[in-house]
Amino acid sequence: MSVIGKERLISLLPHKGKMFLLDRVMDFDPEDYILHSQVDVTENSMFFDMPLHGIPSYVCFEYMAQSISALSGLVAETMRQAPKIGVILSVSDLRTEKPILDDGSTVDIHIKKTDIVDSVFSFTCSAFCDGKRIAEGKLTVMEVDNLNVLGI
Repeated sequence: MSVIGKERLISLLPHKGKMFLLDRVMDFDPEDYILHSQVDVTENSMFFDMPLHGIPSYVCFEYMAQSISALSGLVAETMRQAPKIGVILSVSDLRTEKPILDDGSTVDIHIKKTDIVDSVFSFTCSAFCDGKRIAEGKLTVMEVDNLNVLGI
């Protein structure tokens, strides 16, 4: 598989403008619901903190959530369907090992589906920098066709 760049990913995710955070998808498996994405830490990021010269590591949660959204969009694309809307139901066991993601570094995000019940998916997620784990957690999301289902 070739790398999937930002331009193609923008069409798959609801996030736009500065809130779109992923730079690329390196690999994904639509059958096992596994994805490896990357984010380059730069001053252009919405969450870049100039005095810290980086991004607070808790932002890895959003990288993980957007990676799940990218996987959902890629799976839908392989099935020739429109992407669904993902709603985060829970975040658990979120841990960070490093307080700041350094300017110029690349964050590797790995997500893997651990469970699925109807339209509710659970994922284990990890983020790495220079081969070292910097964050991990579990996210549970629900896919819906539109937000009216939720009364929104």
